[in-house]
Amino acid sequence: MFNGCSLLSDINPLQNWNISNVNNLSNVFNGCSLLVDINPLQNWNVSNCNNFGWMFTGCSLLSEINSLQNWNVSNSNNFEGMFSGCSSLSDLKPLKNWNVPNCNNFSYIFKGCSSLSDIKALQNWNVSNNNNFRDIFFGCSLIRE
Repeated sequence: MFNGCSLLSDINPLQNWNISNVNNLSNVFNGCSLLVDINPLQNWNVSNCNNFGWMFTGCSLLSEINSLQNWNVSNSNNFEGMFSGCSSLSDLKPLKNWNVPNCNNFSYIFKGCSSLSDIKALQNWNVSNNNNFRDIFFGCSLIRE
């Protein structure tokens, strides 16, 4: 929807959108390199969405994703590249309680997130149905085991 809107920085008008029947949010904010504040998305009902692929790709100033912590993503089967290129993103704790049992594609989800240093928040994710972890942390040079 806003794919390639490199000057988009204010998404406050989207905070009351009813997206409860939306099943595909892929590429919605792809390339929105000035997007910093995604708090208006915190009340989005994404429970019917099955595709979050490349949603925030290239949002290089996005550093805080607390507003996503209560998203019900249990029906999603695709998170491919969701945060790819979010080079300012450093904390994944808001995603620690995401229930992802139906996902079969996490490839490139955090590719190029060069500020990530700790991925412990993801340790309880149920990824047993996943068959694609291709380069999920490619370019995340700060991650230490």
